[in-house]
Amino acid sequence: MPPRETADWIILTSPEPGDIWGVYGNIDSTLLITTGFSIFRTTDGGKSWEKSNYKEGLGIFGFAMNQDTLLALAGRSSGSVNRSPYATTPQFMSMDGGKIWTRNTSFFWNHDRVAPLDLLTAPNGVQYQIDEVLTPICPNCTNNYVETPGFRTSDGRRVALPQMHQLQSLYFDSGQRLYLSGSAATCGGIKNFHFCDGAYGVVYVSKKPLP
Repeated sequence: MPPRETADWIILTSPEPGDIWGVYGNIDSTLLITTGFSIFRTTDGGKSWEKSNYKEGLGIFGFAMNQDTLLALAGRSSGSVNRSPYATTPQFMSMDGGKIWTRNTSFFWNHDRVAPLDLLTAPNGVQYQIDEVLTPICPNCTNNYVETPGFRTSDGRRVALPQMHQLQSLYFDSGQRLYLSGSAATCGGIKNFHFCDGAYGVVYVSKKPLP
């Protein structure tokens, strides 16, 4: 599916079914996405996608850069302070911008090289976080149905996306445009949950910096 646009967002669609777990790069040059067990890159703003050679069978949750080496992060954990999830464990590396991936033999597998997934701090100090709305699944239940309508900021804003999605991560590119990645659009709420029109995940890219 070609990119779509609203007044505030460019919406990219995954080339294969499933959630988009993380992104890296810039929509204006080269952008990478992980759908868990596949890594794709686009150099034309999401009009076409090139699949990398990654076939290791381990889920990839995000990316990080170390000097001239791009790292694919195959672990996911919660921070010790705010409990927000991070992508960790750089088990794979690429020297050509994400086309070819090999086993990481150059860096220790530790939690020093992490990519925050749902809580980012912008250069101006404002925090951006995936917004969660919790609804008890029954009157006396402790479990909640979780909806993620968009994002919220530490200066008190709550911004909803045009459709509901199961959001997985946030990312700022070098121009401070915000990316939100996750599932296809969802419908039906707690009683009749389903994907509205197919199961291909999406990335929302803000048209302006620091939306």
